[in-house]
Amino acid sequence: MIDNLMDLTHETYVHASSIGQKEIDEAPVKADATDDEVVTSRHMKNIPAPRYWRMALRGAGRPEDALVVRWQVCRFALPNHVMIEVGVAPAGQGGYHGDRSQKAVSIVVDTITPETEASHRYFWGMARHFAVDDAALTDVIREGQRRIFLEDLEMIERQQDNLSRHLDRKLLKLNIDAGGVRSRLMIDRAIARETAATA
Repeated sequence: MIDNLMDLTHETYVHASSIGQKEIDEAPVKADATDDEVVTSRHMKNIPAPRYWRMALRGAGRPEDALVVRWQVCRFALPNHVMIEVGVAPAGQGGYHGDRSQKAVSIVVDTITPETEASHRYFWGMARHFAVDDAALTDVIREGQRRIFLEDLEMIERQQDNLSRHLDRKLLKLNIDAGGVRSRLMIDRAIARETAATA
């Protein structure tokens, strides 16, 4: 699940009808790590907004058909959570670092609790800074997120099935997997420290 959340390239394919677009796949991903967190980020410039973000721009009172700057910043921290900052701003309005009034931004908080070797519990919440008093928009976003997560669920369950059936195979790691790989290393180091401390 952390692999999924730390690399949003899959949006292009898995979420093509909502938040996905080819420009995600075309934009480079930057991965950084400190002792406390792993951060992956992707910034896309002068692109059309996909369906979800057109709706968000409308809700924020911004033009929905203008080219935008879009960003995805994913932060993994021990023991088990990923915080994702996603947003768009009309091109030429400062983008990620621009004035808040020009953007549509959401923060998604994801918490993963291991259950067994091959399963986990997944909890999420989402906050937005635009049209926060619009209950109808909240309902539309909640339903959209539910559909997006169901698309993820199908993919993740199939991946877990493959992993469980082929225990002898190692995962193929690509450059875009750096965030997930570094997150796994951080988890492995924490487990090793806890194991050594209890031994």
